[in-house]
Amino acid sequence: MSEEMMAAAPSGGGASRNRTAGMFHPEGSEATRQLREQARRRREAEAKLQLHLMQTHNKVAGKPDPVH
Repeated sequence: MSEEMMAAAPSGGGASRNRTAGMFHPEGSEATRQLREQARRRREAEAKLQLHLMQTHNKVAGKPDPVH
């Protein structure tokens, strides 16, 4: 590491975080909201897939659809 880079490196061991006092958002950052939305959509898709798999299994076995 050059002397210039060492001089520009922050001291204190860790990266400082810019947080505004009193500005806490309970829903989290935009990235957190996006991850939660993606997880919600994934759970819905998995439930829908499970339903379709059960319907297909029931049709193959000759049983009526549980939904219809």
